[in-house]
Amino acid sequence: MKKTFTLSAFLIITINMFGQISLDWPPNEFQIGTTYYDLQTSRSMQDRICHFTDGTIGVVFNMKVDPTAQDELKIGYNYYDGSAWGEQPMNSITSGEATNPSYTSFGENGEICASEGENGIYISYRLEKGTGDWQEMIIPGPTGNGKMYSPQVATSGVDDQIINLFTIWEDPDLVNLGQENTCKVLYSRSTDMGATWDPNLLELDLDIGSFGFSKMSIKPADPIDNTLAFVVGDYFTNLLLVKSNDGGDTWEETVIWEHPFPYMQFGVTVTDTFWANSGSMDIALDENLRANVVFALCRIKSDENGWYYDPLADGIVYWNEDMDGFSNNVNALSPIGHPDSELIEEYNLIAWTQDIDQNGEINFIQGEDNPPFYPSLGVSTTPSISTNEFGYLFVIWSSVTESYYNNDQNFRHLWARMSINNGAWWGAFDMLTNNLVHIFDECVFPNVAAHVDDNLHLVYQVDQEPGLSSITNNPPSESFINYMQVPLEYPPGPSLWVYFAVDSTTIHEGDTVHFSNNSVVFPVDSLSFEWTFDGGTPASSTEFEPYVIYNTEGVYDVTLFAESTYLTNGLTKVNYITVLPQTGLNELTNNSNITIAPNPASNTVLIQTKGYIINTIRIIDFLGKVVLETAFDRAGDIKMDLSTFHRGIYFISISGEGFTHTEKLILK
Repeated sequence: MKKTFTLSAFLIITINMFGQISLDWPPNEFQIGTTYYDLQTSRSMQDRICHFTDGTIGVVFNMKVDPTAQDELKIGYNYYDGSAWGEQPMNSITSGEATNPSYTSFGENGEICASEGENGIYISYRLEKGTGDWQEMIIPGPTGNGKMYSPQVATSGVDDQIINLFTIWEDPDLVNLGQENTCKVLYSRSTDMGATWDPNLLELDLDIGSFGFSKMSIKPADPIDNTLAFVVGDYFTNLLLVKSNDGGDTWEETVIWEHPFPYMQFGVTVTDTFWANSGSMDIALDENLRANVVFALCRIKSDENGWYYDPLADGIVYWNEDMDGFSNNVNALSPIGHPDSELIEEYNLIAWTQDIDQNGEINFIQGEDNPPFYPSLGVSTTPSISTNEFGYLFVIWSSVTESYYNNDQNFRHLWARMSINNGAWWGAFDMLTNNLVHIFDECVFPNVAAHVDDNLHLVYQVDQEPGLSSITNNPPSESFINYMQVPLEYPPGPSLWVYFAVDSTTIHEGDTVHFSNNSVVFPVDSLSFEWTFDGGTPASSTEFEPYVIYNTEGVYDVTLFAESTYLTNGLTKVNYITVLPQTGLNELTNNSNITIAPNPASNTVLIQTKGYIINTIRIIDFLGKVVLETAFDRAGDIKMDLSTFHRGIYFISISGEGFTHTEKLILK
């Protein structure tokens, strides 16, 4: 018997299934490893696959070959020599127990792997990839205290000779204080094959808004020339881009998302429910050395009794350095149409689970734990991003998927999306694992190779049971590591993608909406457009990016039809524009001599009147209700206490002798 879980309103959309990434279906797949330890990561996937420029491929993964062993974690490795994969591995490339490997190219023709050991970081390398014995060194933690987690290795410089090591170090001082987040970011660099390190485990001073990081919340980009970058953070901390343009000598940070509850502790800090970065993320540098970041969303809260998460929270967010960061509003990352949301579909909100049966809602079957718990949280997780020399971006992620299930739970499958100009997202959502082979498979932990040629090269884990046996009391189950090759074509044409977006889909009667047009055609050709706006004025338009007035309360569809010399296509977004009752305010009615600051505000605002006589000040909420009205009869600056108001969007209306000043006021 099915049980319906109706997800967020943003999922109830129509999607034209055109412009698929893959041209040859199904993709080529090979099983290259087996493991009885099925947790490949708790947050972000490290770089587990390297597609070398000569066409060879190396892959590493968490491996356990004996289901009865208690402490037998190994680093599995397999290699494609250009014609065939090697035998599935049984032995570790490390001398001792290890987990969470990161892998890349090293030197003219070598390979290197960093993995997490009990007493430090294993550095395993070979100067000739695919052959010979692995060389090994162990890097202990600072002063020998505190364990290091989630090592990330990235090579740079001529022929990838420079080793850059990023790791999360558990600070004993924070552990002794009983803090939740106890880890800090350390950076090391070696130019002599690991003989010396300068700097050696340097602690980077970052504005994280927390005591420390969690253990798997860091991911570096594949370096380009002297440009290094990594992204770090999760639902405890700010989300940061940290970047160096001089090979690691100096670092600059950018706040991508500001945490709404600084220094929160689960079970101690009492919070509102808030949308957050789950810590499941990835980063890629494009041909302009710009950082492109993707991260998954989660929804959580904390009180005196512990912490809680919403298992149906869903969404993948894209950000690059040309975009503004996200504020600390609890709904800044809301994908469900909240008025405070700073997400825009097809711009920075780029992925979510799909309505496979096209019935207007997401239906997951009944089960005690459906979707099953993963430490990365949420319905769509572990996004992996790659780019190529032509400016294409490719994102792969794993989503709980409607219509694929066993008796108790829905399976996760792999999905993909692409961008043609590094920011506007076109094309369909392609399920990479929708062929018959994977009908009853759990497909998780994707990692796409940084080097993209005529194919996407990725590795992922697949088994026959949703969820993780490694974090439950269930017996260890057999999981497989698969390599997938997804054929591509450049440019992807002839094709015509039709997409559009607005700054806000929720407005009031009389408001004007500006529609941005993200449509594109390949090969390049002229385009004509025809818009249809239910409930709008005008009701139709042939302009590229029209302005439309909505005068009547209601919920309305929008359709855009595009035509080139040879191609036609269209897109309808159902129930796209929501028009609320008029607040009675006109935001454009103002007096330039009246200023209100700060705006956005926290607890107080200062109204500077510049000598004008003020009679009345009203504050109206987003639905038009007057929540405060105060009478005055004087000139001079007025300070107002707003500490008792909830966060959100308001209007402040100031009336005086001969004027009215109205503007939007945001309380954060």
